[in-house]
Amino acid sequence: MRILVVDDAEAMRFLVSRWLGSLGHEAVAVASPADVGPRLEESEFDAVFSDVAMPDGSGWDVLALVRDRRPDLPVVIMTGWNDGAARQGPRPPDAILEKPFTIDDVRAVLDRVVRRT
Repeated sequence: MRILVVDDAEAMRFLVSRWLGSLGHEAVAVASPADVGPRLEESEFDAVFSDVAMPDGSGWDVLALVRDRRPDLPVVIMTGWNDGAARQGPRPPDAILEKPFTIDDVRAVLDRVVRRT
């Protein structure tokens, strides 16, 4: 699977991408929510993993953009904040990964959202 990883923190982009790679998936990492639209236009993805708090937008912005352009594309929100469960509006994320998380958590969430699609 191809997974788009959105996080402004370089270390987190690297770690999540590496874990996804070790699980047999291809990760494409971007540092900004502004990069999501062009990436979705350029190529196909099987899921999106997005951080919540970023300087030029949020994971909720990423979620809204993905839901508008590719409504069936699973979105996983990665957050260390307690706002994840509160954002379950009409278009909630497919899963929430609460930081700190492990590679086993990534595997379990990915298995769950893939089965839902």
